[in-house]
Amino acid sequence: MTDRDQFITLVEQHTGLLLKVTSALVGFDDAEDAAQEAVLRAWQARANLRDPNALRPWLLQIGVNVCRQWHRDRLGTQRRMQQPLTDETGELLATLDADPGTTSYAATLDLRQAINELETEQRLIVVLRYYAGMDATEIGMALGKPPATIRTRLRRALYLLRQRLRDSGHLSAMRPHEGDAHV
Repeated sequence: MTDRDQFITLVEQHTGLLLKVTSALVGFDDAEDAAQEAVLRAWQARANLRDPNALRPWLLQIGVNVCRQWHRDRLGTQRRMQQPLTDETGELLATLDADPGTTSYAATLDLRQAINELETEQRLIVVLRYYAGMDATEIGMALGKPPATIRTRLRRALYLLRQRLRDSGHLSAMRPHEGDAHV
């Protein structure tokens, strides 16, 4: 198997997750472009990957960095930065799967609204944890922060979400996931 074939095989295992992350960060319409850019950059930097088992967090870090650069370089407009996690057609909701722990459409909308009201970094951490299924170590690697910092910021974000959902009357929309005590 060639280096190229091996790389493709490894990356294909994480493409769905990479698309979830990029769609949450730059919007559904640009998710594939951002993911493709991340894969291209990963290919160009593949010599820097020492451990193939670390491909997932490494690739997701590249994806997060691509999305951040798009925003910084104004390729991502203010509209994209403020775009809710769902769009009018519901396509992004399908891409991200169902909201974790929600029991009704109204609760899903309230949860999405509360997530969108978080500060950008808090929103990113929540999306990476609950929509991409990353743990604090992986998120930390992707954002260049220690896992303890990620856990602290996630706890703060969840506290704010619970407050907003309590105010909206949908506190039951947020159920802890298994293992969240060890985020």
